[in-house]
Parts: sequence; structure tokens; C-alpha cells
Amino acid sequence: MASGFRRCALLRKVSGAQGLVRPQSATHFTLTLLAMAVGLGLLWVLAPGHYPGAQHVDVTRLIPYTPLLPCLGIVVVIGVAEWVWPALRGQRSADWAVVAGRPRDLARCVTRTLGFISTLALIAGAYWLFPEYAGDFYAPYWRFLRTLAPLVVLVPLYFWWVDARALDAHDEYLAFGRLVCGRWRLQDRTLLRRHLCGWTVTAFFLPLMTVYLANELGSFFSAFGSATVETMPIYQVFYHLSYMVDLLYCVVGYTAAIRLFDSQIRSVEPTVGGWVVALVCYQPFYSVIGKFYLQYDDGLFWDNWLSAWPVVRGVWAALIIVLTVVYALCTVSFGLRFSNLTHRGIITAGPYRFTKHPAYLAKNLSWWLISVPFVSDQGWGAAVRNCGLLLLLNGVYYLRARTEERHLSHDPTYVAYALWINEHGILRRLGRALPWLRYREPAAPVA
Repeated sequence: MASGFRRCALLRKVSGAQGLVRPQSATHFTLTLLAMAVGLGLLWVLAPGHYPGAQHVDVTRLIPYTPLLPCLGIVVVIGVAEWVWPALRGQRSADWAVVAGRPRDLARCVTRTLGFISTLALIAGAYWLFPEYAGDFYAPYWRFLRTLAPLVVLVPLYFWWVDARALDAHDEYLAFGRLVCGRWRLQDRTLLRRHLCGWTVTAFFLPLMTVYLANELGSFFSAFGSATVETMPIYQVFYHLSYMVDLLYCVVGYTAAIRLFDSQIRSVEPTVGGWVVALVCYQPFYSVIGKFYLQYDDGLFWDNWLSAWPVVRGVWAALIIVLTVVYALCTVSFGLRFSNLTHRGIITAGPYRFTKHPAYLAKNLSWWLISVPFVSDQGWGAAVRNCGLLLLLNGVYYLRARTEERHLSHDPTYVAYALWINEHGILRRLGRALPWLRYREPAAPVA
């Protein structure tokens, strides 16, 4: 960590002498957009007769979890392009390179494979233990796992390939495999912590995203099949399309966190507070918190409120769609590297070219436009209460942004990016008026 702060100091000197420069993004935004187009094209194959002229192909017999087909298309496009043109990969992790002259070690490969299988067994035990995963809600996730299950046979070959391409032969899977074998002493606790925390993130978020994607895909098909040239049908199509694209890249990101694509986890959120403010925003925790503490709407939404003013209603719908599209493009910007609570490369392109937290900004603004908490048929007191509750939820996302900044600031690339946004971001004037919104680079530790 100390070396990271020294690099930050060097960046400060360079910035002071030559001006702030936006660092290269870990992903190429144009490439991620191309992959998105391919993924949406593959959705044509899944369309159950809703698209004019489309011939529906029943792929459920071959692929139990059908949304995996567009996800696979996204992975192939980005993965192949980054391998053929390495410059598209952007920032590469420091621990990844072909090590000339180092022979592969069969014992290491077997131990890594054992570590991987033991990790999956540990997660399976957690799913069996917790009642949350016993219901039908997660049925799409179990179909997702059944679809991917045959790929497990490739794991030994993958670790054989990895063995000659990591600068340090001692990685997370090797450490955990040795731990399972009973070699408790001299194990790197940092590697073990990153391994267990990283897989905890995947084990929690991947089930949710696969379920939401399956549901959103059905909602999109339904909206598209009944669309007419009117405000609400068009709104429904683009609303569900935006969240479907977002979830496609969420599923891709949590599934493709491997060294093959240089998209592995580099670090995990180190603080309890960071975990708490992230987890409360998702099920099953938000179902309790949102219902009993942050219920900021009372059944009156924008479409009901503006039903008597069709022109205003159309403009309002367009503003919501712009925000949801921006939100989706933020996730698209990550390519294969999207994940909560982890660092897998700094994104500086796409919507992140304009501000540090465009996804949170777009999502929170859209909630104000959708729920219109400032209007209530229960009187002004209820409206004030609803606004206060939504402000509290906005505050949760502000804390998420701050904890993420503190975590990512261990990487000097993020420090350089955040300082550049301070001076060139679209909210720079607001930051100057409200200094507490501006990014502050971390102080170097005392030697």
C-alpha cells in the first residue's frame, strides 16, 4: 500500500508540472458498446414471437438459462477483441505476464484445482444452510448453474494455462488449496482474505442478478409485444430494455472474474461500513429496510400525476428514459469487469468520462422523477415525509460512493482519475461551491 501512495506522490508531481491527464480506462467503451449490440442481437434468437418477422427458436432444451446466450456473446466479443488487440485492454494488472523460463508445476495446478472445487463446495454448503435460497425465487439461478456446469471440466486446463502467466506463482487458489490440504502455516492471510471475500461477493450478487435478468427479459418481451405509438408503451419498452442491458453486464461481470481476461479481483472492500451500505441496497435486506424504514412512495407515481397533461407526461417519460439509459451505459462501460465491493480495474471512459459516480447519480435522480415524493394525495405532510425518506436513501448511495472512493484510492490510477474529474467533470462547479463533494486524495501514511 505504501508503494501505491508513493506512486500517487509521483503522479501529483507530474500533474503539477504538465497538467492533469485522464488515465486510460481499463476497458474500451466502443468495444463494450459493440458487444452490447451483439448481445441484443442474440436476444432476437430468444424472442418468443414478439418481434415482427422473427422466427422463435426454442433454445431452452439446449440452454436451461436462456439469457446466458447474449451474455456469452458479450464475453466472446470483448474477450477475443482484447486478446487480438491488447491495446483495447487498457490498464493491465501488475501481477500478470508470461514468465519466461518457468516450467509449469503439476502439483501447483492440482492444488489450485482443489482450492477451486473446495470454494464451490463451501458456497454450495452456504446455499443449503440459509433458508433464503430454498424457495422458488432462485430457480433461474439454479438453471444458470446447470447450464455452466459442463465448463467445470476445463478448470484443470485453465489452471495449467495460468501457471505460466502469473508473476507470482503463489495466488489465491493455491493458498486456499494448501489450506484445505492442512498446510495451515505460512499461508498468506491477505490472499486468503481476498479469495474468501471475493467469492462471498460473487455468491451473494450473482444469484440476484441472474434472477433479475430472467425476469427483466420476460418484462421486456411483454412490453415490446404490446408496444404502440403512445407514451406509456414506448416508456415501458425503453425502461425494461435499459435494465435488461444493465443486468446482462452484471451477470457477465460476476461470472467472468478470471485471469484469462485480466478481469480478476485485485482487491475487495476492506471495511465493514463499505459492505453494510452496499448490501442494504439489495434483497433480502432492502425488502425489510425499504418497507419499514425507507418507504418513500405512497402509490402516486409520475404517470398518474401527469395523466391530465400528455405533453408534459411525454417529456417527463423521456427524462426518466435518458437517466435509465445512462445508468445502463455505466454498467456497459465496465465490460467484463463489473462488480460491487471489488476493484477489477479503473473505468474512466463512457459516462465515467464526465463524473465519478454517473450510475448512482442517474439512478437516484430517476427515483425522484418516478416516485414524485413531493406530490402526495395524503397531504403536504406525507409529501415532506416521502422526500425526507428518499433523501435518506440518497444518503446511503452517497456513503456507498465515499466508501468506494476510499477503497479505490489505494490504486494511484484512481487518484489521478478523481483529481482530473475535480477539474474537468460536469459537476466541477458544484464541487467548488460545495467543497465536501470534491474528491480529496488520501494522505500518505507516516513512515
